[in-house]
Amino acid sequence: MPRPSANAPCPCGSGTKAKGCCLPVLLGAAPATPEALMRSRYTAYASGDTGHLIRTTHPDSPHREADVRAWAEELRRYCAAVRFLGLTVDTSGEDGDTGRVRFYARMALDGRDVSFGEDSRFRRVDGRWLYVDGARRTPDGPPRA
Repeated sequence: MPRPSANAPCPCGSGTKAKGCCLPVLLGAAPATPEALMRSRYTAYASGDTGHLIRTTHPDSPHREADVRAWAEELRRYCAAVRFLGLTVDTSGEDGDTGRVRFYARMALDGRDVSFGEDSRFRRVDGRWLYVDGARRTPDGPPRA
């Protein structure tokens, strides 16, 4: 699962080429908004870029793992097993150094639909947006734990 090629459509579903969307963020550019970070994280999952996922997880996130090697391996196995079929961003915004993105990710695992929606929270630290956590939700329903 290599990173998307520069001229390919971006896996995040933005409708633009990867070079004008998620690829610069995957290569180290600071995402301008929480939505840009969330899209790059979806692309990282779709392309197996575990380093990006680890680097862009907030230190206080409940998803952060102390054993980075084990965490990277767990992410690698997940990325390899899941087919990432598309992303829809419903809403996004920021207020100072906090941000939110509401999205729906279409995915399949072993031929089963494992799609989900999430209301994600982000924080800006030293000028860079980081993923904190999210509340899962049904496509048309309220967030659920």
